[in-house]
Amino acid sequence: MLLYGAAFAASFCPLMVQLLFASVAIGIVGMAHGASDLAVVPPEKRVGFLCGYVSIMTVCLLGWQHFPTSALPGFLVASAIHFTLEEPTQSGWLTRVALGIGLVTIPAVFYRSDTADLLNYAGFSPAALGVMMNLLQGTGALCAGGLICLMLFTQQYRRFTGVVALLFFPPLVGFSVGFLILHAFPQTDERCTALGCRNYYDYLRVTWPILVGALLFTFAAIFFLLPSAQNSVRNLFTLLTALALPHLLVTPLFERKRIF
Repeated sequence: MLLYGAAFAASFCPLMVQLLFASVAIGIVGMAHGASDLAVVPPEKRVGFLCGYVSIMTVCLLGWQHFPTSALPGFLVASAIHFTLEEPTQSGWLTRVALGIGLVTIPAVFYRSDTADLLNYAGFSPAALGVMMNLLQGTGALCAGGLICLMLFTQQYRRFTGVVALLFFPPLVGFSVGFLILHAFPQTDERCTALGCRNYYDYLRVTWPILVGALLFTFAAIFFLLPSAQNSVRNLFTLLTALALPHLLVTPLFERKRIF
């Protein structure tokens, strides 16, 4: 309820407040599910894992600064694939694909103008913006309709609220809430189980080095690596990409076993 209350309040606030909400929800709360990446990697592979992690972070920062038009579509596609693959296999491929793609596309269904503004601020090509918005809206509507029907029919009411949040809250707020409910919280619970943690306190004791490192990286990027960023929206996308892509691309290559 606290999450929805904060999201509801943020929905009526200026863009900067919504950016702050998304930064906290995704970059701090949501980051916890990826903070156990080092813990699921065998000790003998951790040096290579950390080198790969830092390398991808650096590439993301440089890519966003020099090739923002290509960086954003690449990040959206990589995110959709990651959300799809991380969804439990027992959900079935159709549901997994709908959730993976829906997390990226559903926020545009009722907020075409707001989503277009965000993509424009983030550096997306104005010439391709109309086509992209048509694709996002059409795909998002299909995913939202199918997921809402499925989750009501199967009585998955918690996940239903995540899809509704994606659909009805403004894009940054809706994605943040949907991301937490549909992906980050379930993945954190599964990582807790896989690592033998009895509660979130035990989990944080295991994962605190990565969490602290990610926060330090974020602050360093803001103050030293992104001084010429054009706006706060691009800052947010740049940092989220740098923090997320190593989790998406590097961790599956090194972890002991895939966690579903």
